[in-house]
Amino acid sequence: MEDKRIGRSGDTPVAREVTADIPLESRDTSVWFKIRNFLQPSKVGLLIPAVLGFMVACSSQAAQFGWVPFDHVYLYLQAVGYAMLFAVLYMVAYRGVEFMRTRVFDGSKAIAGGETTTANSAVSPHKRFASIRRYFHFRYTECPSAIAADASILLCCWLPYIVLLFPGVIHFDTGDQIAEYYGMPLYGMNAGKIWDHHPFLDTYLYGWFATLGKALFDNYNIGMYIYALLQAVGFAFGIAWLLAYLGQTNLNRRMLHVFAAFFCFFPVVPMCVMSIAKDTTSAMLFVPWAVMYCKLVDSKLELTRNPWFVAAFALDGLLVALTKKLGLYIVVLCLLALLIGKFAAKLKVAMVTLAVVLFVIVDMALPKFVYQHINVVPGTPEAALALPIQMMARAAYDHPDDISDEDRKAVDDYLEYSWDEISQNYDPWLAVPAIGWTVKGKVPVSRFAKAWLDVGARHPDSYLQGFFCLEAGWMTFDAFSVKDQKIPKPVSVVMLPMTTSDTATYTYGMLQPHTPPTEASETVKQLYRTIVDTPGINIPFFMALWTAVLPGFVLYYLWRRRKEQRKKMLAMSKSDNAASRSDRVDADGRGNQLAASIKAQTLSAGRSLLLKCLPWLLTAASLYVCAESLSRPGRPSPTRFVFQLVLLTPMVIGFVCSGREQKPHQAEQ
Repeated sequence: MEDKRIGRSGDTPVAREVTADIPLESRDTSVWFKIRNFLQPSKVGLLIPAVLGFMVACSSQAAQFGWVPFDHVYLYLQAVGYAMLFAVLYMVAYRGVEFMRTRVFDGSKAIAGGETTTANSAVSPHKRFASIRRYFHFRYTECPSAIAADASILLCCWLPYIVLLFPGVIHFDTGDQIAEYYGMPLYGMNAGKIWDHHPFLDTYLYGWFATLGKALFDNYNIGMYIYALLQAVGFAFGIAWLLAYLGQTNLNRRMLHVFAAFFCFFPVVPMCVMSIAKDTTSAMLFVPWAVMYCKLVDSKLELTRNPWFVAAFALDGLLVALTKKLGLYIVVLCLLALLIGKFAAKLKVAMVTLAVVLFVIVDMALPKFVYQHINVVPGTPEAALALPIQMMARAAYDHPDDISDEDRKAVDDYLEYSWDEISQNYDPWLAVPAIGWTVKGKVPVSRFAKAWLDVGARHPDSYLQGFFCLEAGWMTFDAFSVKDQKIPKPVSVVMLPMTTSDTATYTYGMLQPHTPPTEASETVKQLYRTIVDTPGINIPFFMALWTAVLPGFVLYYLWRRRKEQRKKMLAMSKSDNAASRSDRVDADGRGNQLAASIKAQTLSAGRSLLLKCLPWLLTAASLYVCAESLSRPGRPSPTRFVFQLVLLTPMVIGFVCSGREQKPHQAEQ
């Protein structure tokens, strides 16, 4: 007979509750106890909404006025209000996620207890629309034909945007890259040189398609539109694979349909898909890389024994690193993080080796041995130092004379602009005027770092002001455009994808005359503005929802789940000790084996979930390296920076809602 202390047959480790060692006082069934138990989080977990509430309050003030009133009590009252709001939202959301993790839906029937359903189960469509509904039915299956079919559905839903946004949306930086490709001297470079400030691979890619359009249609824009179409196809296949991967999990089927509808109809997705910039190009490549990374974690790195998988994974990671500077660091950190997983040591070594090889190729070998042969000038580190330089610029703005002669010389010799110039050029919401386009580098970066620390020790308040003003757009829901208008005008901090090209007349405009916005693109713009200006409906469009609220909730969830798993492990340990003392063990030893299996799964589940969320979390963290975060008149929207995060968010929500451990009998197999 099966030992009932281990659990009933068919129970999952998460759904089963160990009650043998629960104190009697915790078995209260009163309404007040149920409410308190529903809302009671880990005490440490409360720090996450508390810190987030404080940062949102500070960012709201910084976005509106360019400074944070740390000496005013209303700032802290506002922070408490936000913290309480986030705490309640997170607690309720956590309970909702736990409910979803114990329910799997097959069509319209809910199955309690977490039994797995087949991936292709569906209710028979109505006969009148059978052929249409049969085609527009996502397969969620990881096979080439099914992924291609799902990708075609996505493209059909995006088709209005693909047509109306002709000939694609070329960003300012992209136009400059194409001009560089054709030999124009930009950014202080000699004619014919390509500066790797913008990744050289993107420059050659965009230039090649512009040349194709000129050769075939005598129009550079047509070539860029061809690239935009291919980019849309690439995104469709990547997203279809992401949905297929989620379809193989225990995810609630209705949630899976919601994710598919999100990718089909959320306007930001097709609008950014038709945008041509290094951020969207890298995101197109990063989505399949993130899926492969998660599959690697699921397999406990066993997929590294498949040479075809490793080749595709390494090549895609290399392309991600070559199309966006931050892509290299996200890929490398994700690979190094695999060291914390419970995987075979030699497989961990293989992944660390891959990380080192990618870093050496992109950051050392190419600049030293290849760039000189393809007319590429290596970039400088000013982009990665945008936030530290901006914080120093704020100190220079607030205290222009309070710096030692030694530190002033270090700043003047390292940065493009002197201490006095960064003080005069300082813009609270934009780092470019202070950091410039390059660094002099006459002194080592370590010497500049010492000067930066010295200034920060004198004026930590200025550094905080500089931080919150530059990063305000990621953590606020309202802002005022006070710099460009005499009368402050409230502006909702929402995602604003571009609908028309923004190219300079002296770069790409020299090759292809700029055309004014078309009636079709204006239609897309006005319809989009109608949506984001409608209260309630515009909630999913707020930037801070994706860049602050959701990352905060995932961290909160991971912490609470870790704490609860520890409690269950402690309860199991006490139960096992009691069983050992009473010698009540199954004759064949299956009870102990099952308990050991459950313990092993519980210990590794949290790490695996954290690793699978890591590409998304690092993408969110990388936003704080950007030179701006707020949408302002005359400046391109930073929405393109957030697009990769938006694409990966449904996958992470899927992990959270379906991240249950395997059943014991599955682990034994």
